[in-house]
Amino acid sequence: AMKFLLSLLLSTSILTSLAGVFTTYTTSNGLLNNSVNCIEEGEQFIWVGTNRGINRILFNGLKPVKISPRGTSVPVTCLEDDNDIIWIGLKGRGVYRMPKKNYKFLGFRKDVLQDKTIVSIKKKGLFVEIITTENKKYTFKFGKDKYKVETVTLSKNKIFFKSNGKELVAKNNVLSRYNESTKSYRNFSENINPSQGLNFREGYLMATNKGLVYYNPKSDTIKFEEPSFRLSNFFLNGNDTTATKLDLGWEEHVFNYNFKFTELGDKENIKLTYELTGTQSKTETVSGKQGIVLKDLEYGSYQIKITAENSLGIKANNELQYSFSIANPLRDSIWEYLFIGAIILIWTLLTIKFVATKYKKDILILEDALLEKTNRLNKIELGKYGLVEEEKVKI
Repeated sequence: AMKFLLSLLLSTSILTSLAGVFTTYTTSNGLLNNSVNCIEEGEQFIWVGTNRGINRILFNGLKPVKISPRGTSVPVTCLEDDNDIIWIGLKGRGVYRMPKKNYKFLGFRKDVLQDKTIVSIKKKGLFVEIITTENKKYTFKFGKDKYKVETVTLSKNKIFFKSNGKELVAKNNVLSRYNESTKSYRNFSENINPSQGLNFREGYLMATNKGLVYYNPKSDTIKFEEPSFRLSNFFLNGNDTTATKLDLGWEEHVFNYNFKFTELGDKENIKLTYELTGTQSKTETVSGKQGIVLKDLEYGSYQIKITAENSLGIKANNELQYSFSIANPLRDSIWEYLFIGAIILIWTLLTIKFVATKYKKDILILEDALLEKTNRLNKIELGKYGLVEEEKVKI
């Protein structure tokens, strides 16, 4: 009854989604643990190493029909299929050989590897075993006590799969679609961080911290476009405006262009090259993150042509061209100057007229005062000598 129940569970447990891009196999399918660290393909079975031990899986298509467990007290970090033997790396425990017929562990070179965490095991021929830890590589020859030790620096290996123009890589430890022609990436909606993988059933089977995950390229609908870029915003003196038919005065102007890119990689890695022609000519390459800033331009007509390229040499398949002009300051302001000059002239003439009129008035007042004073003096002089004015003498 138990065998029947287990068989029924395995036959009816259809993963997370057979129709999606990713199919995930977990403990509900019979895995010892959902943290899968390594995967190895044998002649008939798929071997996976988890945090709780080893699973041997027999697939019928994409369906696991038989899963055999072999538990361990520490995580299994790597596996190597070697005919009737499976080589096993255990975290902090070294290397073991496990015959497929009985699943018994047999320690290998415990004198050297007893407390090591094994990263990879490679069987090279019949008599050479290459075992890598986190910072050392050991080369053993069977039947000999001597071995070779090298210091190594482990690089983060990219998980790579390529089929029918679809490529997978691990970018920043997250599985992404990769486009070779534009050197650009697309992330999947699922956040998958694979540690190992192998080609399987026209797809890719991966060891991840969320279980055993199968990638189906036939269900992958991600599309990559041709490389391009376009103007997203154009600012003049900090204000959003249009980029054509500008007629500007002779003050200082700051032009700032912002762009959006397609299939050219990260914005920080984009280079913009602009060629400015006209009254002043200039060619410069700047960061796409910074944008293009033009200032202190002389008056005149200008044309600007802009192209984009990423750090890997992929160029946008289009370019941007814009025209603008900065007006001649004299031409722009001559009528203003004439108007101001006319106002000053009129003001001056009015001031002169007002002053002249006031001066004449003051002269007349002075003349009247002088005449009156002269008459008074004459009267005083006549009275002194007993004389009278001629018109007052009667004959």
